[in-house]
Amino acid sequence: MTWIDLGNPHPLSAARPYTPLVWPTGALVPLPPPSEAATRSFGEAAVGRRTRRSFSALEAGQLSALLSLTCRVQQVGDTTLGFPLTRRPAPSAGAIHPIHLILLGPGTSAWQRYDPFRHALVNVLTSVDAQRVRRAMEEVLAAPGATLLLLAAEGGMTAAKYDHPWSLVWRDAGILLGWLSMAAEALDLSFCPLGVTGEPWTSQLLDQPGLMGVGAAFVGATPR
Repeated sequence: MTWIDLGNPHPLSAARPYTPLVWPTGALVPLPPPSEAATRSFGEAAVGRRTRRSFSALEAGQLSALLSLTCRVQQVGDTTLGFPLTRRPAPSAGAIHPIHLILLGPGTSAWQRYDPFRHALVNVLTSVDAQRVRRAMEEVLAAPGATLLLLAAEGGMTAAKYDHPWSLVWRDAGILLGWLSMAAEALDLSFCPLGVTGEPWTSQLLDQPGLMGVGAAFVGATPR
């Protein structure tokens, strides 16, 4: 095995302000107040967490709860990097949160992006064939009732603050997948990370460079 050296990240002596990618304006779908609450303690969720591979379709309130516990913006801070730093449930290097969560519901062909500022889903206007991607993901795990999650990293955001930023981006992806996994367990949802990056499709979602696939997962309600 050849180890790939991603360098040793450290804050830049002077920030390199970055202009974030512009997502084409799509229909906004506000999420309802979370209909589910995490009733288990952290200890109970940690001990009981298991990868679950049977899925029913999520209700909107269940998805709302999952995203509230993981990605929703709680506080907005400094903007000197060219975009706001934010506090969210899942940690991120430098409070940058460079990973966009892209969703594809079961039986649909409409990509949606989670907007953590407005706690809403926004339709993604893209030429990437959603069903082609789902078929590829279901070669890894057949999950027709699950919602597909793609983790799309905008690495230029992390590079605005750090030299050698790429290992930080990958660590952010791992943390977010772990956080989603724990939140799903606390909410009694089924969750399975997939051992793929989501490439080459994730980087093609926009007609501009800057996105990179750093992970994928299936999530759904637990069948009864």
